[in-house]
Amino acid sequence: MKIPFLSLAPAEAASVLAAAGASPRHAARLRRRLLAGGDPARDPHPGFALPRRARERLEERFVWTSLRSERRLPAPDGSEKHLLRLADGEAIEAVRLPGAFTASACLSTQVGCAMACRFCASGLDGVRRNLTAHEILEQVAVLRRFGPVRRLVFMGAGEPGRNLGAIAAALPVLRDEGDLGPRYVLVSTVGPPATIDRMAAIGLKFTLALSLHSLDRDLRGELIPTQRGVEPLDLLAAADRYRAATGRSYQVEYVLLGGVNDSRADARELARAMRGRRGHLSLIAWNPVPGLPFARPSQAAVRAFLEVLHEEGASVSLRRTVGEAATAACGQLRAAASASA
Repeated sequence: MKIPFLSLAPAEAASVLAAAGASPRHAARLRRRLLAGGDPARDPHPGFALPRRARERLEERFVWTSLRSERRLPAPDGSEKHLLRLADGEAIEAVRLPGAFTASACLSTQVGCAMACRFCASGLDGVRRNLTAHEILEQVAVLRRFGPVRRLVFMGAGEPGRNLGAIAAALPVLRDEGDLGPRYVLVSTVGPPATIDRMAAIGLKFTLALSLHSLDRDLRGELIPTQRGVEPLDLLAAADRYRAATGRSYQVEYVLLGGVNDSRADARELARAMRGRRGHLSLIAWNPVPGLPFARPSQAAVRAFLEVLHEEGASVSLRRTVGEAATAACGQLRAAASASA
C-alpha cells in the first residue's frame, strides 16, 4: 500500500523529495498546496511543479491523499456533506458549511463513535477505529477542493476526546502549513471531566465545546449511556479549568429534544448553572434522524427556552440549522451508505 504523503513529517518529506531527485524545498510547497485543496492530478499550480522523473518516483511509493470524496450531497443553503472513503475501505463523513468569511468544516475523528448518544446516528454501529493525524489533515485538503475552509469544528462522527493524540499532531500542521490556527478550531467533547483536563494539558488553545444537553445527571445518563454517573456540574467546573489554563472561552452545547429537555424549567436551571461562568450557550434544535425515538422541539418551545435564558442574562445563541436537505445530522450519510452496501 502506498504511503500518504501528508503522513510524513516536514523533514521526512524533504528527505523523500531529495532522494527522488527533486529539491527538498519543494516539500513545503507541496504540503501547503495539498492542504490548500490542490489536486496534483488536475492542478497546474507551481507548488506541484516537480521534475517528471522525480514525480514518477514519488508516485510509485506515495499517494497525495489517501481518502476520496465518494459521494457529495449539496444542500440549497450552500452546505455540503461528503462521504469520504478511507484507504482501508472504511467510510467517514465531513461537512463543509458556507460563509463568506466564516466558511467552516465539520470533521470526524473516528470511524463511528463509542459514546452511544441516543439522539445521534454516529454511534449506531459503534466505533471501528480512530482516524490518524493524516486522515484528519486530508479531510481539510479534500473539502477545500470544493470551496474555502477557514474554520474547523471537530464535531463530526467520533468523540475527539478519545483521539486526542491525532488531533494534537494535526493541529500544529494546520497552524503552520494550512493557515488554520487553534483560535479558528473548536473541539467538542461529551466528557468526562478528566478528558477536558487532558485537552487543557495539550497546550493548544482551541475553543472547547462541552456537549451538555441536560443538568439532570440521570437524564443525561439516559441520553449518553457511556456518561452515566458523570455529574454535569463537574463538567462545567472542568470547562472553567480549561479556560483558566488556556485563556480561551468555551461553549456549552445543548441539543433541544422535544418534550425531553426543552421546558422553561430546564432553561432556568441551565441559565442559573451558567451564571458567573465565562461560557457561551449554543442551542441546537435536534435534527431528526429516522428510527430514533425523539422529536424536534416546536418553534414555540425553542422561543420560550431562549426567552428564559435571555431573561436570566445568559450568553446564548441558537445555532442555525444547515444541511438538513443533505442529511447533515452526524452519521446519517455513513449509516445510509452502510445500509445500502
